Amino acid sequence: MKIIITLIILFFLFSYLIAGESLYVPGQVLVQLEENTSENMQLLSESFSNFNLKPVKQLSRRMHIWLFEYDAGIQRDEDILIAVKNHSKVKEAQFNHYVRERETYPDDPHFDLQWALENTGQTGGLFDADIDAPEAWDMNTGGTTVLGDTLIVAIVDGGAYISHPDINWWKNYDEIPGNGIDDDENGYIDDYDGWNAYNSTGNIIASSHGTHVSGIAGAVGNNGLGVCGVNWNVQTMPVAGSSNTESIVVEAYGYVLEMRSIYNETYGDSGAFVVATNSSFGINYGNPTNYPLWSAMYDSMGVAGILSAAATMNINANVDETGDMPTACESDYLITVTNTTNLDEKNGSAAYGLTTIDLGAPGTVIYSTDQSNSYSYKTGTSMATPHVTGAVALLLSAAPEGLLNQYMENPAEVALQIKDYILESVDILPSLDSLTVSGGRLNIFNSLDLMLNQNSAQNNLPESAIILNNYPNPFNPETTITFDLTAEDAKNAKLEIYNLKGQKIKTLYSFPSGSCRIGTRSVVWNGTDENNQPVSSGIYLYKLNIENSPVKKMLLLK
Repeated sequence: MKIIITLIILFFLFSYLIAGESLYVPGQVLVQLEENTSENMQLLSESFSNFNLKPVKQLSRRMHIWLFEYDAGIQRDEDILIAVKNHSKVKEAQFNHYVRERETYPDDPHFDLQWALENTGQTGGLFDADIDAPEAWDMNTGGTTVLGDTLIVAIVDGGAYISHPDINWWKNYDEIPGNGIDDDENGYIDDYDGWNAYNSTGNIIASSHGTHVSGIAGAVGNNGLGVCGVNWNVQTMPVAGSSNTESIVVEAYGYVLEMRSIYNETYGDSGAFVVATNSSFGINYGNPTNYPLWSAMYDSMGVAGILSAAATMNINANVDETGDMPTACESDYLITVTNTTNLDEKNGSAAYGLTTIDLGAPGTVIYSTDQSNSYSYKTGTSMATPHVTGAVALLLSAAPEGLLNQYMENPAEVALQIKDYILESVDILPSLDSLTVSGGRLNIFNSLDLMLNQNSAQNNLPESAIILNNYPNPFNPETTITFDLTAEDAKNAKLEIYNLKGQKIKTLYSFPSGSCRIGTRSVVWNGTDENNQPVSSGIYLYKLNIENSPVKKMLLLK
């Protein structure tokens, strides 16, 4: 178990922190008058005729609030604001600040084709018949946990085109590729790129289907290229082994189980932090009792902390009655998925089941990555399922520290909690209400919101008070954080910023062992996150993680 010792500072942020941009409209102020009279208006304009202050329009008659304009550049904006605030006829004044919507949009050029992530009706669909991805990304875009673990999803499929530049492919850096030796002693030779269960080698074969599925779950977001996955920065582990015989499927899952188990046993020093598998394959009308070992793999992976998302049949049939493998399996660690359209209807060629199929997800005419660095449309429950796989990883990327510590200690229990957050927060649809367990379609914003509200960091605020400083506070556009390090403390110190929900906003600075000088240190934060995007106004936490230091926590008192 990784030991993370924290020092927390709570501070207030009252304005938008937009690095490199104006925070307010130049030449405009909002003014609240003591009395809403024409005399006061005229007196105010006459008092500041030197910079041509004049009313534009009334914003609130009852509160006496007006929008005024002035000639910018004649004096400093701050001096003009202070002068207006101090006028005898003014009750309050402020700049006209820019406000941004609480949604995060990537710059990927084909994002507008991805109706499943945001449906504006751009493909003839129903407005908001989507998984609310931009709203979710405003909370977190994925990749790592607040504890620093790199999240991995395993795509068990026919293979993948692992040269596609729009996917962050996982690599086993403990293995030397092509030397014929099991360098990391995990039982698999040359598994640098993943595993091919068809021929029991590390040579991943190309697959259009597997590449398409991989992009839905985790195409790199905001990289100016192609499309965007549900999780922008998750690593994708390709595992070939989705067809032919059951032994191939079991071997494929066995590789994933081994890598995550090694990760758990070595406390993250080896193996892979696989949190979800994606299975877009199966046996139509299969009875799980005839496949006990395949079925058992889901429970075994679940005990290690892995949830598995599985696609149901592309047949309009009731799985409760007909059976299906694997979506009729009874494993609690399996999330079974059917296909919805851009009209929020169940696809007419997708299976269902009130007790067997958990939820729907977009899977009709989905645009994603394909072979030879290309992109294409595909339809099927295969396309619905990776939306759920990506959602599992996105939730864990946003999970607060307390929940992640529980996940490390009891991965099976928390994995089931993650599943519950997904199923309990769906958008209920008439077309799924009597045909699936949850009655609805995936909504990752709702899932994140539910998880964070139930695991609020405010329930675990610091108790002791050890003084550190940040100045100015509140700040605009930046603040300086100072803290003292003793010789004992000066080992692998890392200064991080979190919000009150426990989400890591940014690793502000790290001091590797041996490079950190003792004494007073200063670090500057300009109010941006890991992607250099401005954070919203609110309350944030500083956390100083120091190796082998006693636990210290505090609230900023000034």
